[in-house]
Amino acid sequence: DDLNDFEIINGKWKKRAFNGGVKRKHGGNDLSKRERTKRNKTERNMEILPQHTHEKFNEAVTYFEPAYRKVRPYYFTFVAHAKGRWVGRSLWDVFSKEFRAIPKDLFQTFVDKGFIKVNKETVSSDYKVQNNDFISHTVHRHELPVTSARIKIVHEDEDTLVVDKPPSIPVHPCGRYRHNTVIFILAKEQGYKDLHTVHRLDRLTSGILMFAKSAAKSRELEALISGRQVRKEYVCRVNGEFPADREIVVDQPILVVSYKIGVCIISPEEGKPSKTVFKRVAYKDGVSVVACKPETGRMHQIRVHLQYLGFPISNDPLYNSDIFGPQKGKDGQIGKTKEQLIADLIEKHTIDNWIQSEEYENSRLKEEHDSETQQDFEAMNENEDIDKKIVISDATSESKEDSVDTDDESNIEKSKAKFNDDSKNEILKDKGTSDSKLTESSKESEIDQEESHLKEPNCDNASGSHEKATTVLTNDINESKTTANGNSTDYDELCLDCQRKYKDPPQDTLL
Repeated sequence: DDLNDFEIINGKWKKRAFNGGVKRKHGGNDLSKRERTKRNKTERNMEILPQHTHEKFNEAVTYFEPAYRKVRPYYFTFVAHAKGRWVGRSLWDVFSKEFRAIPKDLFQTFVDKGFIKVNKETVSSDYKVQNNDFISHTVHRHELPVTSARIKIVHEDEDTLVVDKPPSIPVHPCGRYRHNTVIFILAKEQGYKDLHTVHRLDRLTSGILMFAKSAAKSRELEALISGRQVRKEYVCRVNGEFPADREIVVDQPILVVSYKIGVCIISPEEGKPSKTVFKRVAYKDGVSVVACKPETGRMHQIRVHLQYLGFPISNDPLYNSDIFGPQKGKDGQIGKTKEQLIADLIEKHTIDNWIQSEEYENSRLKEEHDSETQQDFEAMNENEDIDKKIVISDATSESKEDSVDTDDESNIEKSKAKFNDDSKNEILKDKGTSDSKLTESSKESEIDQEESHLKEPNCDNASGSHEKATTVLTNDINESKTTANGNSTDYDELCLDCQRKYKDPPQDTLL
């Protein structure tokens, strides 16, 4: 087909009809799917939930600490209509198998106290799901901190808004983020409450981000991007001396091995076709600045392809990790199964982020971690004994060559230490880094989250209606809730996140 045989209609590429055009549907072409749903519900006198209106921007309180933007805990009710495969199964069976595992005793408590309801009524955990049942799950939400940097407006006209997205902030609600997203921050802090996404950037990637002010304009811009009419370029800082004076092309297929934690690998057998063109811009002190031009748009494509080349992004806590093996995934070699890789990443994420909690202190992970630490300590002591023997041997040796070698090794160590000190601030400026919480899935939309996280007993990925959910929970457990500042939504005794003491993300991932 000739390119002239196609045209953009309402933001979508469509083939021209022989009679000179394609018929348009009337009454709603300028509305998004969500907007059409709202209109249809209004016409049929159906309830529109607060999280689907501008009321969602008032669900939670945002506050600032040095370097961080934070959100106070709040309640929200996830909702979904029963899927066909759920019909006839018990409520417990659906929650335990469709979603992340919930201990049965805790699940029963949620059902008894009205956290989980069917058709707005309290039911038993062995209730059999019926066709078109309306299932809700109320959770206590804890969002993760992001940078306190203000989002700068680069360009604005009647159809579009272009911003300079800081790193650490997701574009739209997903995973454990809702109010700490670009969409919500622009609405709450700068008054842009009706923006439509056009494309996305990884949570810790900074750069130019476009929004449309109408659904029709959003579809038009999306069609231009998918039709390769828009060129994207990225700049990143990587470890090592990247090859100079020529472009490096990587076309290794990429496979998403876990949408749950958001991780990809090179997989010629199962991966999707991917292509990125790289060229070195600068090099200094063991760190290269590289220009990247992705020709496809796979999840984490640039980061995975750089890892494959052996030049991972400097402060990428995911793909610049020994969890991918001694070579950190170079040439696609990770030395373990996909299942083991996911298990190792989840364990590292857990230890890194809630090691300070009482729950961790009593967990199996702590026992394993302490055991490994003790083994490392013993091995270190053994190595120190060996080093002492070597030093004594060198000191008494009559060989000048041996003593020179020892001095050289000492100088090398000093050089490494000096490099670490001198280049620390430089490396901290790296862009294009990974999600340090390992929970973001760039494939998930806000609508997906509303259905896919009915499961959350421990506040993961929670978001939504503050007022309604607070009423439900206050009636059931108000007597057991206490807070230091009098805010009744700050603490919930059944919330596992309230028992954990999470660490703030490293500031080098905010720069």
